[in-house]
Amino acid sequence: MPKIAIYAGHGGSDYGAVSGALREKDFNLAISNATSDILRRLGYDVLNNRTTDVDRNITRDVEMANNQGADALVEIHMNSNEGTPGTGSEAFYSIKDTGKGQALAEAILAGMERLGFVNRGARVHINANGQDTFGILRLTNMPAVLFEAAFINNPQDMQKLNIQSVADVIGGAVARLFPTTAPPVPPNPEWSARIRNIQSTLNSRYGFNLTVDGAPGPLTRSALVKGFQTELNRQFGRNITIDGIFGPETRAATVNVRPGARGNMTFLIQAALFIRGFTDVNPDGVFGPITENAVRQFQRAAGLNVDSIVGPNTQNALFNW
Repeated sequence: MPKIAIYAGHGGSDYGAVSGALREKDFNLAISNATSDILRRLGYDVLNNRTTDVDRNITRDVEMANNQGADALVEIHMNSNEGTPGTGSEAFYSIKDTGKGQALAEAILAGMERLGFVNRGARVHINANGQDTFGILRLTNMPAVLFEAAFINNPQDMQKLNIQSVADVIGGAVARLFPTTAPPVPPNPEWSARIRNIQSTLNSRYGFNLTVDGAPGPLTRSALVKGFQTELNRQFGRNITIDGIFGPETRAATVNVRPGARGNMTFLIQAALFIRGFTDVNPDGVFGPITENAVRQFQRAAGLNVDSIVGPNTQNALFNW
């Protein structure tokens, strides 16, 4: 099976670019972890330079990718600039590249363009010695990409940035260019059981006819939105269309859900958090400390104000699949 290195830039004492409360290292890590999860579920062997907020060591990272024979490498970053904020996504590949690195960079950027980001292009970046400027490209042996997802100092870019969507783009590009014949990794039995419980609860409470299969596919994700829309109508008389799309009408109808809340809306928020990978959460309809911690982690990863309150912006990021 292909071995893919997915690296998170910066970390620990090195924050990377900073804009207000936003720290590049947090976004790099969140995207890296989400991408790695996708690729592992597809059957890839994935190397990570870090999976928590620790300092990274470029020499160690290069040696790991080279010594373990990675077939490709993607290092994830966020962009920033002085003055008027730039916008969009860009990617760099090595001057040594024979085509696969450039193709991977271009595939990632095409996916970001589909998400609404400006495509700033894929290119090499050379220093005064005619070498790759970025050490991760200069020193590794495999097709490698340094990917700048968005400008952290551009509010419009950050409003569009969705961690899972970016991970889907990177994972999809890798899967197309470095296909694997390995069978998908079976889902974690405990997680599958919890998702089956979510599906069964959605069916019983809202009269849906979801297949209870433990796989959080599009129908399950849409059902969570429909359930949320139903609760807004039932509890708050919103009279919005129940269409499974968290669009402008639904966003305008939202209410704040705060720590201490209990009931169906809390359950739906917990279920969405769980499906997005915050698996410490047990969807039980009680907005307790574990759920509050997951909300804060999600808000930080999504570039939102970290306040524990599931308001319109958090709901929009959470339910926009």
